[in-house]
Amino acid sequence: MNDKTVRDIVKAFAEVLDRDDLEPLDLVPSALPESLLRYPKGLIRRSIALLLLEETDMDRRQILEESYLFLDNFIADQDYKLFYFYDKSTDNIAQSKNLERKPLNLPSKAEVMKKAQHTNQRIKERWEQALEEIKVFRRIMGLPDDLSDLISRVS
Repeated sequence: MNDKTVRDIVKAFAEVLDRDDLEPLDLVPSALPESLLRYPKGLIRRSIALLLLEETDMDRRQILEESYLFLDNFIADQDYKLFYFYDKSTDNIAQSKNLERKPLNLPSKAEVMKKAQHTNQRIKERWEQALEEIKVFRRIMGLPDDLSDLISRVS
């Protein structure tokens, strides 16, 4: 990939993150649907990594590192829609008893909660792996690999 392509991919991802019309979920906090991404997550991850291996400006580097960590909050659209339905159903029940019946093909609340727990765990594990990768990028650049500042910003 050439430098322009890498920067275009990261810029497209930044534009998604800058949107103010996104609806994160309660069941899976900060989760968003993958369909918002113009490029596959793997390509975005590689592009951010390439920029992290050359970026020396600490402010830009901070944004790239936070973006790298947030990437795995994008989940399959099918899962997002399922969690979204249950999030909104719960909100509506609290506000009104006139909730439409759920479609017959949806799993039970218990199954959805189990899936949400699994998704949260997968995001957490990937986040921890991404932190280790960022440490490696910092070491390659000759930067300290203490991530306490980064963790406090994104937690």
